[in-house]
Amino acid sequence: MSQRVFISHSSKDVDFVLAHIKPVFDHAGMFAWCSATDIPMAADWERQIRSALAQTDWFIVVLSPDAQQSEWVQSETHWALEHLRGRVIPVMARGCDPGELHLRLGTIQYIDFRSNPAQAAARLLALVDGKATPPGPQARAQPQASLDQTTIIRETRQADLRLFIQLPNGTGGERVLHVHRSATIGRAEGADLQLGDDCVSRKHAQFNVIAADQIPFVTLTDLNSANGTFVNHVRMLSEQRLAVGDLIELGNSRVELRAID
Repeated sequence: MSQRVFISHSSKDVDFVLAHIKPVFDHAGMFAWCSATDIPMAADWERQIRSALAQTDWFIVVLSPDAQQSEWVQSETHWALEHLRGRVIPVMARGCDPGELHLRLGTIQYIDFRSNPAQAAARLLALVDGKATPPGPQARAQPQASLDQTTIIRETRQADLRLFIQLPNGTGGERVLHVHRSATIGRAEGADLQLGDDCVSRKHAQFNVIAADQIPFVTLTDLNSANGTFVNHVRMLSEQRLAVGDLIELGNSRVELRAID
């Protein structure tokens, strides 16, 4: 069965996608979806993107300084890292730090199209076509490592977060939350950290424990909440790394991160 590929890119990288990425799969008889060619005029943009993501087998994100600033690319990449583990492939179009687009992209080896696009295209096709087998991860000191490392995502870890919680009615107090890979925050009864606040969504945000270079750290992700999530009074637009002392605001509730163990 032919593989379906979703290409996530900034609008300013359209020429690169049409010249170097989409033709790779078109010539191989695979379906490669990208917004530059597959969203008709006046279409419901978000609905079309969600539909394409739901049907994709592989997710390719085009790395560039403009992609780092694109909320669409950030949102699509976050979805793919949650739903397509091991099938996310970053490709470098123009020099940038992948971790600035999404923290977890810093743990995935990218395919570099800058020096030899033809060779990079062949490696990309080999991976999607099942002709490349990923072995173990490679040290960061070799940025142009072979395609074999492209889809490796290092294991997440676990941590205890010491939190001070203040609810809208003035109640609250300190609590230790154990996070094994991830923990949800919300109003729902099943949330790992349940907040009795009508302005908090049922599934509002999520803590993630990530290991990079064997040093675990904690990030926070907004789960498309109605009222947004704020860290130190600034609304989050993408996954954000947390530090001790950070103040997280959800609805009318406040959560202070006092310690990470």
